[in-house]
Order: sequence, then structure tokens, then C-alpha cells
Amino acid sequence: MKNFDADKYKKYLNTEDIGRNIIYAKETGSTNDLALKLIHKEKQNLKNGTVVLAEIQKRGRGRFGRTWLSPAGGLWFTIILKTGLEQKKLPEITLIAAYSVVSVLNAEYNIKAAIKWPNDIYYKRLKLGGILSEVERINNNVFLIIGIGINVNINIEDIAPFERESISIKAVLGKDIERELFLPEILFYFEKNYKYYAGTKDFKTIFKKIENLLN
Repeated sequence: MKNFDADKYKKYLNTEDIGRNIIYAKETGSTNDLALKLIHKEKQNLKNGTVVLAEIQKRGRGRFGRTWLSPAGGLWFTIILKTGLEQKKLPEITLIAAYSVVSVLNAEYNIKAAIKWPNDIYYKRLKLGGILSEVERINNNVFLIIGIGINVNINIEDIAPFERESISIKAVLGKDIERELFLPEILFYFEKNYKYYAGTKDFKTIFKKIENLLN
């Protein structure tokens, strides 16, 4: 399995802020935990929209402390946002992130994915990805930490013992896809949706689109 090529990724990246600063780790506990450490270390110096990416997570986390198996070949990353949004808005940001991933899968890869409320991404009845969002406050600064995990170029047997409940993009398409392209596509869709929401506070318009994708 080839490591993620950050130079190739940057050539595909078409965002204004999100993902312009990317921090890569070959292996980490979880990208959300690594993002938290960076926030406390860098504080005001950390660029808004920084993405933390790992090839392997040893302690990937889902909701309610559930383990998220994260072998090589997936996309395991966290987006760090400096925001003035209230903590109660976090579930809406999580849905916007899920909507962005599903939109890319549908539009760019012809994978008819759906959102399983509130934070899972499914293909048919099998889990393809998930999102874990958290908030960190430092003084008057609020950071949103959006952790996203997607089974990309992973063989079904490598996500055992969950293979009966999970699937990968590779299993759906019958081939690997270019992670260095897939990640910029997600970040582009997410930045567009997030900036609209942050600027207008209009979640109703976005939710009308999300409703059609709920499983």
C-alpha cells in the first residue's frame, strides 16, 4: 500500500483555506487526539482549516467511545476550524460534513451513499465511513474538530471483525481510487457548504438537500 502523496494532493486541492495546511502522520492514536494536541501547542498560530491526516490510527474513535478500525488504505483525517459558532451548532456541522462526503461519492464516483443519522455514511446497509466532531475551548477561542474516517482502498477482510457490517470504496467499485484526489474533493465540497452555513446560519436550505440522502 503506497503512502499518501502530499505533493500530489496539493496539486488537486482547490480550496481557499481548508486543507491548505496539512499535517501528516504515518501512524497515530487518533487524528482527533493529535489535532487536540496541536491546538494546545499552537493556539493562535494554528492555521484555520488545518487538516491532520494519518495512514493508520491505532485508537480511532467513534461515537460513545466505540473503536473505529483504521488500517492503511483508508482516509483518516481531522479538520480543525476556528469558529465563533456555538457548541449547540456542532450536530449541524457534523451533518454538513457527512453531506459533503456523500455528495462527492454520488457526484464524482457514482456511489449511491446515504447518511445514517446523525454521523455515519452508508452504502446500502453497510457502513462506509463515520464522523466524530468535538469542541475545544481555549480562553475565548472555540475550535471545531471534525474527524472523518472513510474505508477507501481497503480489502473487506482487513476490516474484520466488522466485515459483515462494513464496506469499502474499493469493494464497491472493484478497484482502488486515488486518495490524493478524493480528499481534496471532500474538502472542496465541505468548505463550500460550511462557509455558506457559517455566513448565513441558514441550515434549513442545506437540510432540505440532506433529507434526500438520509438512510
